[in-house]
Amino acid sequence: SEVLSPNFDFENMDNSAHMGIQRLLEAESQASEVVAQAKKDKVLRLKLAKEEAENEIMAYRQLREEQFQKYASERTGNTGEYTKKVQVDSDAAMANIQIAIDANKEKIITALLQSVTTVSL
Repeated sequence: SEVLSPNFDFENMDNSAHMGIQRLLEAESQASEVVAQAKKDKVLRLKLAKEEAENEIMAYRQLREEQFQKYASERTGNTGEYTKKVQVDSDAAMANIQIAIDANKEKIITALLQSVTTVSL
């Protein structure tokens, strides 16, 4: 066979093997660079996704806070206005009570005096 022949070029075989190993090392280096770049891209995408999610959460939180404030103001109203309305209603009720007292004052006093001074046997 050729390997055992006296004309076989061992030096050329060494160069070919060396070139093959060199090409394998270069391919491995390129693969490592591709993997490293892919990892960097993944980290960047994760960071961007996290920021986007945080922005969405803040926007949602703000929307819900606005909805709550609107709901609360509709249910409770302006406390100052409510207090004024209650005061007006109370004043009107007290005025009606005072009118009824003034109109029936004499009758009530007479009825009380009569019941206290009358003795039944």
